[in-house]
Amino acid sequence: MLRGHEIRTTNARLPGILATDFLDRLASELKIGRHAAYRHAVQRTLEIVRKKYQCGEYRSTTEAELMLRKLVEADADCK
Repeated sequence: MLRGHEIRTTNARLPGILATDFLDRLASELKIGRHAAYRHAVQRTLEIVRKKYQCGEYRSTTEAELMLRKLVEADADCK
């Protein structure tokens, strides 16, 4: 509930900040039913992909999601 002169701000209104909610949702889905080492790999990789996405290294959300999946699999395979 907004009172007085409070203004609700979303990431879409702030220049230079890209929303990464979609990555958080994907990471949560990837963790379901997985062992602890895999869940840790997801969390480590999420931080890397989130930063790269916010810096503009991925052209789309789809590309960022694909990289999250690929990097998690590669990290999990090495453990």
